[in-house]
Amino acid sequence: MAAAGSAAAGRPKLGEEKLIFVTLTEIIQKALAAAYYPAKIIGAIVELLLNFFALNGGLLGIIWNIIRFKLVIPRREAANFRTMIGMIDGRTELKPAPAASVGDMRQLQVLDVVVSGEVADLESGGYVTAGTPLVLRQYLILEITVMAAKIAYENAAFVKNVVNNVWKFNFVGFYNGWNKFLKEDTTQAFVFTDRAKDASVVVVAFRGTEPFNMQDWSTDVNLSWLGMGAMGHVHAGFLKALGLQEEDGKDTNRAFPKDAPNGAAPIGKHIAYYKLREVIRDQLKAHPQARLVITGHSLGGALAAVFPALLALHGETEILGRLGTVQTYGQPRVGDATFVSFFRAEVEKATAFYRVVYRYDVVPRVPFDAPPVAEFTHGGSCVYYDGWYDGKVLPGDAPNPNYFDPRYLLSMYGNALGDLLKGAFLWTRAGKDYREGPVSLLYRASGLLVPGLASHSPRDYVNAVRLGRIAPKSLL
Repeated sequence: MAAAGSAAAGRPKLGEEKLIFVTLTEIIQKALAAAYYPAKIIGAIVELLLNFFALNGGLLGIIWNIIRFKLVIPRREAANFRTMIGMIDGRTELKPAPAASVGDMRQLQVLDVVVSGEVADLESGGYVTAGTPLVLRQYLILEITVMAAKIAYENAAFVKNVVNNVWKFNFVGFYNGWNKFLKEDTTQAFVFTDRAKDASVVVVAFRGTEPFNMQDWSTDVNLSWLGMGAMGHVHAGFLKALGLQEEDGKDTNRAFPKDAPNGAAPIGKHIAYYKLREVIRDQLKAHPQARLVITGHSLGGALAAVFPALLALHGETEILGRLGTVQTYGQPRVGDATFVSFFRAEVEKATAFYRVVYRYDVVPRVPFDAPPVAEFTHGGSCVYYDGWYDGKVLPGDAPNPNYFDPRYLLSMYGNALGDLLKGAFLWTRAGKDYREGPVSLLYRASGLLVPGLASHSPRDYVNAVRLGRIAPKSLL
């Protein structure tokens, strides 16, 4: 009894725990707010310089292009402009799924895609549609979702080019969502189908936390939430990003009405939830056999989780009945235990929800799960990967759920160093598609300063999907 009493005495009291987490969150948010404009300016300069060097073929290419009067000046809205995420991982091609094997992630879902449907017409010299498919490839749904979540960080022209010309899919649209509280477009998402007619899937991919956008990072760690009736308490920042109208925790219909109020957004602007719901309805109507797939990385993963819950809250049973899967990568917590139960009962009953976490990625570990101060909790099946992409499905949270546990400190720094070394040499074992450039390796080195930051890179999530293996029994 004495030992138990001594242990209890050594732990912070309830009031002290509350003070610690609230104070820590406030410090982080104030630091992020102070860094907002400097980070935005630095980010713009860094991305411009990286694209300038890349588009001109490096220093020698710049000199040669100056001599030839063909110097390429990057344009942020151009199809060849890449964000920092694109510089860290420039891969855009989808990797076809090899033959299924026991214990592989490809057991989850596979999509058959017709790659070529035209043949040469000898009489006209042109091409005509083939009577039967010429090439049939199979892609993991996970492969499609992780790549869609990654390219969602890029501009509309880049995304359209990749979907139409690299993947040979059908680009539907790129959408900006108006945030009433911040008075700007803060939410981006795009929609595509695997083909223009008789599609098998309609995919919605939300953009995530942008590396130089401190507002996004502040939203991820924010402890504020809002009561949404039967839906439970939901992260206020994520609700605002999708289209929250009023911060009313008692009247759900007033806070987030089923239909957008008149004048909810300026002329020419759209509210993410309502616009995407409209697009999804149209696409599902146009493709009667298609299933809906929703995905996102980081903040985009949070929006991918909240979006179908709002559909359930508003009784959108027709759309939910076509929902095939929700797959998120590096997703922060979005709601309380009631939200998780609501999601499980109203959304997961018709679909699979996979929440992929790589190593000590910091974002899935915020906002804190520290009752009664912060009661955010994760739902869905946690597909957890370690540094060598060995995975397992966990019933609850990933290891070190609140990030700041000192017991994991040594392991976190060790993992950061291991990831840096792995990034430099993985290609020698896995192939040239896994060769990393200076930008990626420099980003990995940031994990030595802030453990878990580098683990948030979409590159490792792509690698995990392509190289990872999971015990067969854990998928049952």
